[in-house]
Amino acid sequence: MSSLNEPPVLGAGQPLGTRLKGWFFGTAMLLSAFLGVLYIVTPLVVLLFIKPRLWRQMLDRLVGIWVIMPGALCNYIFGANIRIKGDFIKHDEPALIIMNHRTRLDWLFFWNALYKMDPWLCTSEKISLKGMLKYVPGAGWAMQAASYIFLDRSIDTDKTKLDNILNYYAETEYKYQLLLFPEGTDKCPKATERSRVFAEKKGHVHYQYVLHPRVTGFVHIVQAMRRANNIQYIYDVSIGFGDAIVQSETDIVAHGVCPKEVFYQVIKYPIDRIPLSDEGLGQWLINLWREKEEKLRRFYEMPRNIRQFPDTPDGMEYELDNNTDMAQKWLIGFWCFTTIFWMFMFLSAFMFYWAVIACIFYVAVHKIYGGLEFLAIDRFNHSKQYGVVGQDPEVLNT
Repeated sequence: MSSLNEPPVLGAGQPLGTRLKGWFFGTAMLLSAFLGVLYIVTPLVVLLFIKPRLWRQMLDRLVGIWVIMPGALCNYIFGANIRIKGDFIKHDEPALIIMNHRTRLDWLFFWNALYKMDPWLCTSEKISLKGMLKYVPGAGWAMQAASYIFLDRSIDTDKTKLDNILNYYAETEYKYQLLLFPEGTDKCPKATERSRVFAEKKGHVHYQYVLHPRVTGFVHIVQAMRRANNIQYIYDVSIGFGDAIVQSETDIVAHGVCPKEVFYQVIKYPIDRIPLSDEGLGQWLINLWREKEEKLRRFYEMPRNIRQFPDTPDGMEYELDNNTDMAQKWLIGFWCFTTIFWMFMFLSAFMFYWAVIACIFYVAVHKIYGGLEFLAIDRFNHSKQYGVVGQDPEVLNT
């Protein structure tokens, strides 16, 4: 059940033509990710043992090129119009991006929004997401290769993972923008009820449009990035929907439903204006989420035909120019063509056995290291110990 004034939640019961769109979308995403990992990422693993910084650079670029496709497909298959306005996110400055988590697809639409703002952001954005997603064959391995952060949603078990990966981000000398959902989960009915019980227990107001944020993890991440001197901004992103809400990946893939109007607003906060103490930082987040609740309330109270987030003093609305629009279409064609090519190649004995060996490799890496992202950290630390850098600093910052 959606919050007051929100658009309807779409799901099952769609006509065949609509479902066919979802099946094509899901097939294109899963097959391109799975075969891309087997036949592009896996051969590059050798770089982990020779030039681990070059590995990091190449995988950032490669995954960035891939993530442009799903957002673009939402446009061309489902007719989704992703709108982003507000302050500009700089791809060459380290930052934390925080967003309310209305649905499990917010990250998917955000890729399209980032591409509109600056295509390079698709290569520099990292995502904090649920630990179970790393086990998805193909897509999960690709996200491990990209060194996304997989969390168990328990600070006791996540603390070491966070510190290791955040230090790795800083020491590679690349500039990343980490996307974090402070609410910890999407605002589904079950999570909304948990948030209501929590608010009642703590004497807080029960929110209609957001969940109460989890302060501990947010504070730990910000302070760890500060200690590493690897954060310059916190970007607060609000997401809202115009015509419909689609809650999960199952709905878009199995039922072919997708919102046609998705709105993002970005507000930039320099890190030197954010409280230094843990307590002050936590209260800052709580206050921000209280303001976000009111912002979303005003957003959803507007008639749909004029619904939008307010402008920011130095911001603007971002749109594709002719060159970036053509590049997006070209990339859809590229990934569709290469996926079909790999499918035919898969029929050969050599490529089939290569795929089997690659699958065994990723399972073994998970068993031994906990995932490909931790193998990358291990090899990077080994290279530092023995003075093997793999790239000059000037190259790293291009």
